[in-house]
Amino acid sequence: MSNSLTLRPYSPTDPLRITPREDFRLEHEAAGSPLFGPERVQGLCWTLTEGDRKWAKPLACGGLEPQGHGRFAAWLYASDLTPRGWAMVKRAFRRMVAESGARRVEAMVRCEKVLPDAGVSQFTKATAYAELDLGLRWEGRLRAWGPDGADYDLYAGVF
Repeated sequence: MSNSLTLRPYSPTDPLRITPREDFRLEHEAAGSPLFGPERVQGLCWTLTEGDRKWAKPLACGGLEPQGHGRFAAWLYASDLTPRGWAMVKRAFRRMVAESGARRVEAMVRCEKVLPDAGVSQFTKATAYAELDLGLRWEGRLRAWGPDGADYDLYAGVF
């Protein structure tokens, strides 16, 4: 198997083939596993794969779901990616923003760390990625917004 990373169109079976990073797994379960249910995501979606095209393994998937009036919600479900993998996620995000003609993209980041014994919290990493890599800005705290009552921070970008 080669180590080539490729962005390709999303397939509804891709999330089932990803071995998610623990924080993504827990978050997805807390939300009721929406990527595995009958209600599929809509909008512009992508999958990051590794390996030869025929046998490529999905490592991450994400996209922008339309919210109306030029607003989109960003989502991501990923394995433990390398720095190159995160760079590809950034490329996919920017491509989707350009293709969608979005005027505003929003992303929610859980406030407390999901993994109790993690050294640097996944929240800190997600916050840094949203701000520094995706160019989103913190807009406020959404108290008890999560399906399990967790607080989330709203990040958004106007493009």
